[in-house]
Amino acid sequence: MTIVTGYGPWRQSSGVLELATAVAAARGEDLLVATIVPPRWNVPSMARQVDGEFASWSTEQGEHALARARAEIDAWGLDLEVSYRWDADRSAVSGLQAIAADVGASLIVVGSSEDGRRGRVELGSTSDRLVHSARIPVAVAPRGYDRPADGFTSVTCAVDGRDADAGIIATAAALAREAEVPLRLATFVVRMDTMYPPEVGLNAEDEVAAQAREQAERMLATLRGTLPSSDVEVVVGLGHGWRAAMDSVPWDDDGVLVIGSKPQGPLARVFLGSSATKIVRHSMIPVVLLPA
Repeated sequence: MTIVTGYGPWRQSSGVLELATAVAAARGEDLLVATIVPPRWNVPSMARQVDGEFASWSTEQGEHALARARAEIDAWGLDLEVSYRWDADRSAVSGLQAIAADVGASLIVVGSSEDGRRGRVELGSTSDRLVHSARIPVAVAPRGYDRPADGFTSVTCAVDGRDADAGIIATAAALAREAEVPLRLATFVVRMDTMYPPEVGLNAEDEVAAQAREQAERMLATLRGTLPSSDVEVVVGLGHGWRAAMDSVPWDDDGVLVIGSKPQGPLARVFLGSSATKIVRHSMIPVVLLPA
């Protein structure tokens, strides 16, 4: 199988090559680095010279981008089969999807927006549209991500008790087996602003949060029982707001987070619900998004 990663011809999403090579090595798959450049005009024009110059410029942009990518990957000295390809398309999203379909890719890897916070996953215009339309898993690298020197060291699977969790967990478990790393199941209980008036009692919200944690722990224990191996850690994050809830559990810098998407219509696509969107936004490690 082949993993496809998008590498921009101008502003590269920092960390995308690092994540793509790490995932390809962990899964024992080939890697295809793809660049999408603007196409030449497809209508007759009197300005043939200008049209030809634009086509030449577009070709140069694609070749130069791939040369930069090749130089960076070659410098790492990886034992990895890597190929390079540029295509012309009016949309980077449709261009990447077309390449992925052409090679039968198992995964698309993209980077975070260069305008985002360093060390966090931040969906840009291309990655956001891609994760809401892709029919295969999409991995997103945090901005400024550095590939782990010795490969991934853990896989965390975020679940929320839906029927689809079994399939999500199975995919996460397969990734953990391929990388020969431990699997962890995680869910998050988010406490928002105080919900109850003072006359109810200031500890009422604490009791509700405690009940929610217990329910989440029971749910995770049940899900863990569906796995062939019982050696799976379960954690529940609890905090005021999503950042606090996620920060309340320890995270492995060299780990990866697997999240399932919300069913949307008759087709299997990656479509993030509100909870998944917030988890992605506050993640400090690479995220793999699975189609519904």
